Amino acid sequence: MKIKSLGLKVSLIVAVMIAVILVVIILIVSTQSDALVTEMISQQAVSANGAFSQELANLESDALLRASIISNSGDVIDEMISGNETALHDTLMQLGAGMDVVTLCDKDGNVLMRTHSDKKGDNVLNQKALSAALTTGAGIATIEKGTAAGLATRGSAAIKDRNGNIIGAVTCGHDLANTKYVDDVKALTNCEATLFDGDTRMNTTLIDEQGQRVIGTQANNDVIDTVINQRKTYESNVVLFTHNYYAYYSPLIVDGDVIGMLFTGVPIDGVMSSHQAMMNLVLLVGIVCGLVCIALVFIFNIAAVSRPLRKIGAFADKIRYGDIGVSAASADKIAVRSSDEVGALARSLEQAYAYLRGYVGEIRDRMQGLADGDLTTECEYDFQGDFVLIKDSINDIIRNLNRIMTEVSGSATFVSTEARQVADGSQLLAQGSTEQAAAIEQLSSSMADIEQKTKVNADMAEKAARLADTIRGNAEKGSRQMDDMISAVKDINQSSQSISKVIKVIDDIAFQTNILALNAAVEAARAGQHGKGFAVVAEEVRNLASKSAEAAKDTGVMIQDSMEKAGLGSRIAGDTAGSLSDIVSGINESAQLINEIAKLSEEQAHGISQVNTGLDQVAQVVQQNSATAEESAAVSAEMSGQSAMLQQLIEQFKLDDERETRRLPPAGYHNK
Repeated sequence: MKIKSLGLKVSLIVAVMIAVILVVIILIVSTQSDALVTEMISQQAVSANGAFSQELANLESDALLRASIISNSGDVIDEMISGNETALHDTLMQLGAGMDVVTLCDKDGNVLMRTHSDKKGDNVLNQKALSAALTTGAGIATIEKGTAAGLATRGSAAIKDRNGNIIGAVTCGHDLANTKYVDDVKALTNCEATLFDGDTRMNTTLIDEQGQRVIGTQANNDVIDTVINQRKTYESNVVLFTHNYYAYYSPLIVDGDVIGMLFTGVPIDGVMSSHQAMMNLVLLVGIVCGLVCIALVFIFNIAAVSRPLRKIGAFADKIRYGDIGVSAASADKIAVRSSDEVGALARSLEQAYAYLRGYVGEIRDRMQGLADGDLTTECEYDFQGDFVLIKDSINDIIRNLNRIMTEVSGSATFVSTEARQVADGSQLLAQGSTEQAAAIEQLSSSMADIEQKTKVNADMAEKAARLADTIRGNAEKGSRQMDDMISAVKDINQSSQSISKVIKVIDDIAFQTNILALNAAVEAARAGQHGKGFAVVAEEVRNLASKSAEAAKDTGVMIQDSMEKAGLGSRIAGDTAGSLSDIVSGINESAQLINEIAKLSEEQAHGISQVNTGLDQVAQVVQQNSATAEESAAVSAEMSGQSAMLQQLIEQFKLDDERETRRLPPAGYHNK
């Protein structure tokens, strides 16, 4: 099963780490504790052995002190001199209370009395303590065997009379076979204790299966060889009388001779049982602490990680689905106020949400302004990072559209003005044609009168000459006006071509805007769900670009229609100019005929015939000229209407009047 919660993942990782740490700690404690317990047991055995040795030293000091007290007793001295054995025995018993061994001898080393035995009269000069006291006058403390007692601590002192002469000696001691001494050591050190006389146990706290002290048993050969023969200590785990001990043996050395051994042993069975119980307790406490730590980690991660991250994820999903509070009110805060990385992530996402809402709101306002034809307002919102590129692109679109539409507006205004001028010229041409038709009709009437009234031929010829001059002037004037009209039509055609180029630029800009919108849509698609809202904006920009392209295309179609009609007017004006040229030629010819009529009356009939023929031709030309003028006027009116429509379309855009823009005049335009 795939785990989706980061808090649960972290909790599981921490739980595994805690479990591993607990296992490692338990293994380390288990391993090290065994060594530590072994070390502690060893130290306990060594310390107990030292305490055993100190106990023997204390017993030696006590024996020496008691011997000194007895030797300095005046009663003992007097009773020895007087030979009162009963009194002397009582005194020794009193002063030697607590001593296991008290021996009194004369100056020759013969035993006078023992408190621990009735035996007397034997010589004890072989005992080091008594011999030292009798020979040197100074007592010593030592451990040695006696004749009536076994191994014992002994302290000796010389007994002197009032004159300072040695009259005897006394030794006091503790019988080391007395079990109270090893029992005291055991009570003091909590270790088993054994005193060896040589290699044999003479006193011990060890008991066998029957509950008896194992006195009289021997140590094993390894211990004897190491301790007695090599005079070294020996320590090891040993099994003594079915019990496990950590044993420590040390040699008992007196005056350079090994006379025995001291044994102290720590019972391992009880210690290991206690150690195992302690380990079980440590293990239980460790497991409980680990479980508590794991539970606390789970609770902490749920409270400090999982819940805040779920809130952050929900907020991010809201942004992904386009809910950024532009079209409708939406919460802009995440209910996470921790100061750790999760809280920092939440605050960063809130800031990103606020920036994105501002960006989209600004883009929406600018796009809505473009849709409404407002080309005066640019993006002024403080865009950050790569969003500045979008801001610059939108502002460039607005500036370029504003510049282009301003130039188109100027060109449309110029075309409209020129179209009105062409219309006025065509109207004047039509009026002139009407006047020419009337003049031709009058001329025809005059020629009829000439045929009827040959008598007044001269007068009428003169009048006809004057009239011919007038007609010629009007014809030349009409020819010049027709030339102006042809030039104006050419200028209109060239202006229309310039407008077509401008429309092509608008179409190119719309195409580039469409490409830019497509690129923005691609970048939004790369951003995934987080760019979905921006993709919608990019789609709106592309739709607007498509609408601009369609408008430019429609405008181009109208401009092309105007260019075709301007071409038609140019051709008609050319034909009219040719007709006017013919009229001028005919009028000149009429003038010549009239002059010839004036000069050659005899040729009047023939001239009148020619004049009638010329008048017929003039009538036809005038009719054609009138029709051409009417067509030119209609075309000019249509062009003026198209220019007005173009001007209305451009007026739908709100342009920046304060921006300096260059209005391009139509190609071929010259100030007149």
